[in-house]
Amino acid sequence: MIHPRAVLVLATLAACGAREVAPDGAAPAPVSVPANMPPEPGPQAQGRGDMSKETCTQAQDVLGDLEWIPADARLAALFDLGDPGVDDAAAELARATATTPGMPVVAALGLGFVGTQLQILRRHLADAALTPRELLLLHGPGGDVVWVLRVRCDLGVLQAALARAWGVTSRATAAGPIAEPDPARGFPHDLVFLADDRLALVPAGAGGKLRRWLEGQVRPPELGAGRRAETPGEALARLEPAPIRVVLGGRGLLAGDAPAAPRTLRAWPDRVVLDAAPAG
Repeated sequence: MIHPRAVLVLATLAACGAREVAPDGAAPAPVSVPANMPPEPGPQAQGRGDMSKETCTQAQDVLGDLEWIPADARLAALFDLGDPGVDDAAAELARATATTPGMPVVAALGLGFVGTQLQILRRHLADAALTPRELLLLHGPGGDVVWVLRVRCDLGVLQAALARAWGVTSRATAAGPIAEPDPARGFPHDLVFLADDRLALVPAGAGGKLRRWLEGQVRPPELGAGRRAETPGEALARLEPAPIRVVLGGRGLLAGDAPAAPRTLRAWPDRVVLDAAPAG
C-alpha cells in the first residue's frame, strides 16, 4: 500500500510540473534559472533596436560643398526641394527662358522643360523613399543631362533599395560602383556612386564616361592676363537663396564658345532674376 504522504508528494509534483518539493514536505519553491545561462538554440526574437536597417533613413540631405562641379559644365541648377514654391518656380523658369529678352540660348534650350523633368525625377525618388533637400542639375559640355543628390546611407543598403525600386543592378568597376538599369523595366538612368555620398543619375549607358567627367579636375577657362574665371560651383555657392539657382557656363550653345564669366539666374514662383548679383 502506498503511504498517504507519498500520494501527497506525487500529487504535488503533477500539479506543479517543474517546481521543486522539499524532502520534508515543505511548500514547493520555483526553480531558479541562472542569469548567465545561454539561450536555447533556435531563432530568437529581436527588439527593434537589433534589427538590420533595410532602407535608408529618410533624411533631407543637402548637397554640401559645390566646389567639385566640373568647371566646364554648361549649366548648373540647384533646386531647393524644401521650398514649397519650387515646382511653381520651375514652371516660371521654363516660361521665362522662352520669353525674357536677353536670355542666353543655352538657358532657353536647357531649361525649357525643367518643370516636367523635375516632376518625373521626384516620382522616381518617391518610389525609392529618397527625400533629399536639394537636387543639382548639370549639363555637360556635350549636352549630357546629369542629376545629382546626396544620400548619406550605407552603400550596400542603398544599392539594395535602388535595385528594388528602380530595377537596377550594381557592379564594381576600377573607378567605383555603377548601377545599370534592366531594359525591361524602362528606367532611363545609370547610377554613378560618387565621393561624399553623392549619387548621380546619368543617361543609361553613359555611366563610365560621365563618372570621369564628374570626378575630373577640369581647369576653369582663362580670362586673360592670368585671371581665372569663376567656376560654376563657386558662382552657384555665392548666389543668394532662392527656390532655384542657376549658373550658365557660356552665353551660347556651341562647344567653341569663347570663355566668359558665368551668368546667373534665380527663380521664384512669380519671377525670374537674370544675372542676379552674388552675395558678398
